[in-house]
Amino acid sequence: MEYGDKVAIENLSLEVEQGEVFGLIGPNGAGKTTLIRVLATLLEPTFGNVRVAGIDVLADPLSAHPRMAYMSDFFSLYENMLVWEYLDHFARCYGVEADRRERLIDEALELVSLEVRRDAEISELSRGMRQRICFAKSLLHEPQVLLLDEPASGLDPAGRVEFREMIKSLHAMGRTVLISSHILTEMTEFCTSIGILEQGQLLASGKVGDILSQLKSGLQLKIETVAGDGNVQRLMDLLDAWDQTEQLVVEDSRICCTWRGERLELPALHRAIVEANIPLISLAAQEDDLEDIYMRISGHKTS
Repeated sequence: MEYGDKVAIENLSLEVEQGEVFGLIGPNGAGKTTLIRVLATLLEPTFGNVRVAGIDVLADPLSAHPRMAYMSDFFSLYENMLVWEYLDHFARCYGVEADRRERLIDEALELVSLEVRRDAEISELSRGMRQRICFAKSLLHEPQVLLLDEPASGLDPAGRVEFREMIKSLHAMGRTVLISSHILTEMTEFCTSIGILEQGQLLASGKVGDILSQLKSGLQLKIETVAGDGNVQRLMDLLDAWDQTEQLVVEDSRICCTWRGERLELPALHRAIVEANIPLISLAAQEDDLEDIYMRISGHKTS
């Protein structure tokens, strides 16, 4: 996908299985929005093929539209409408039959926990509620595939928790969801698979557990000693002599490194530090999370 001489998406091949919640992660400008808009038929790719719910969206977009829903990260609502009027209006636009509209509106409001706001005017709603109304709108025609572009942006912590529960409910219903976000830590909580996008290229893709197990670099150790008396240098020399330690970095009186050994071997390291009479304040071990993996394979540096 190109904009003039700028390449937004390059040589990207992606397959999302039916019923998956697929998280597309990457920084702003990585190409996430462009990819979702291509899938939603809002942009035409420079070349390539795109299929959504088994339909070639380039050759037959009108057949694909009823099977998908798209929610942008920027949205607007009709301020002077009541909530149910707004949803009824779009249900009619989607071609939902009259005898099904009220039931589908009630079900959508229940899913987003806004049943009690059914008769409220949209102008009275908070940003989080407006976002949920927009989300409810995308469910009215019972799409097989939902394309959600940064849908949790701007939500407070409570709103993010509610959003996660909504996605889990859709997954339980068997819906296929593709969701983009630059907030990596959230994605492992509700996504079944992820793709890491950087500068228009897909760096990695697969089941969340597989990505974490395949790309983790080992345990990350943070070992702190008492400043002064050459303690930091002695600790550095000791760690450097162990085959299991790599990428040693000194941060004041603390040394950070990657541990290639087993977690069960850490007590031996602890004992060696104590026997060397190096004052030990703390020794903490942490496994790579999704953010650590992303930072490493994309070439970014953590602070």
